[in-house]
Amino acid sequence: MIRLYDLANEMLFDNATIQTSMGQVLNIVELLHCTSIGQLQNIMSSIKKKIDKIEESDEWLAPDNNKLEELRRMKELINLIIGWKRHTLEITENRRKKAELTAKLAELKESQKTPEDRIKELESEIATLEEF
Repeated sequence: MIRLYDLANEMLFDNATIQTSMGQVLNIVELLHCTSIGQLQNIMSSIKKKIDKIEESDEWLAPDNNKLEELRRMKELINLIIGWKRHTLEITENRRKKAELTAKLAELKESQKTPEDRIKELESEIATLEEF
């Protein structure tokens, strides 16, 4: 998580952007909050191809090491964002499932109560209301 923060801050303060294969220019906020995991995977695939192309270029020509390092950082950032989004989705799904199971449990408990238990609950509730 710390590495994600570091790379995101670096991108934010450098005002860096990523251009998608469709020509859309995305900044860090859009990457974090406006893109799906599928879109991020497409962007990462595109970055991997660019990295491979630079690495496979003629070794006698001077490769642009700055560009290569920037692409590697972008690839790492995109990968970390994908992991963060998957983790967030898992947490959301777990919360939804927990709420669903809690409601089901409460319903089951209520259905198992005897009429005497319900009468006692109502009497105690009436008694509390009369005290005020």
